[in-house]
Amino acid sequence: MRALFLVPLLLLLAPAAQAADRFTEGSWSGGAEYDSSGKFQRCSMTGEFMPGEFVTFSNTADGSLAMTVTNKNVALTAGQSRPAQILSDFPPLTAEITNYDKNSAGMTFTDPGPMYQRLRVASWVGINPTHEQPMVYPLNLVDRGLQRLLACTMREMGFANYGSQAVGDPFGAGLPYPADTTSTQYVGNAPRDTPQFHPLDQATLSQLANNLLSRAGIARPHFLSAEERQNFAPGFPLLWVDSKSTGGALVGYEFTSAHAPMPLLVGIAGTLTLYNDAASCQGVFDSRIEDLTATAGFATRRIHTVCQRPDLQNAYMADYLIFAPDADRLVKLAVQRRGLDGHDGDSTVPHSDALLAAAVQTLRSKAGE
Repeated sequence: MRALFLVPLLLLLAPAAQAADRFTEGSWSGGAEYDSSGKFQRCSMTGEFMPGEFVTFSNTADGSLAMTVTNKNVALTAGQSRPAQILSDFPPLTAEITNYDKNSAGMTFTDPGPMYQRLRVASWVGINPTHEQPMVYPLNLVDRGLQRLLACTMREMGFANYGSQAVGDPFGAGLPYPADTTSTQYVGNAPRDTPQFHPLDQATLSQLANNLLSRAGIARPHFLSAEERQNFAPGFPLLWVDSKSTGGALVGYEFTSAHAPMPLLVGIAGTLTLYNDAASCQGVFDSRIEDLTATAGFATRRIHTVCQRPDLQNAYMADYLIFAPDADRLVKLAVQRRGLDGHDGDSTVPHSDALLAAAVQTLRSKAGE
């Protein structure tokens, strides 16, 4: 799915959570950026690859990922845009690159899933603008840097104790179990309490799941026991299967302190989910984001992901439905189908539409009953 360019927006949120959120990871240096009044705009990190040549990644509060290339040895025409391909160890991505000024140009990915896979898993990335020389960069420690970048964003959005990892719940829970347990791609992210949020208790979560499944017409689902869940989705405390190839998962949180507006938290929850799924795929990853706020009446997104693998029986597609029914609750519902025929990556995930309708109807009531 196409990566779209947008002029970077200055997103003004609540006052900055701390005076200076700075980090260094290898050759990457980054931190939070604020406007003149001290309000948060974005978190960015920059690395210098050659004298006068820099690459910057920025994570805005709505979850978009921007990549900017700066070369002090060139003279670009400001405002000029042209098509480009993102090259790596994976199939090319189509994008559009725009010159910001005479020395810098960049792209913004509003659906960053495929780009995250390339940045986290590939060994290099290149930008190949039409009719121009390609630019190629090694990806040394960029994966770890991106985790620090996303964690910086979360802290500035009101979660001061988020730490330096960007894969904790409730925001980053994914269905695939991380395959690589020796790198920064794997971080234990079982639901937990923090000073800023706590998970819904198991009884409340089970009641909500039963209500949703009943309204969606899913009969006799099998809820996995703690033993059965050991190799599945550590970020979801409740999982079920309803056929040989389909099932789902549920997690919910209540916030206990001030934070960024819920529409932004729903957006960043989707981005962190893509960040995790992209690296767990071990195939070719693609994604699509739907903003369903107008349909639901409260902040809602559906994140559709596809992992194409040579072994089609182990390929999968999943939908993550992320809801913020009020100012203090976030609910994340996942449904998955394992086994694809090679041509249905954009097909509807079974039960996704029915569970979406059921969740909207259920979550409109404060108690979720």
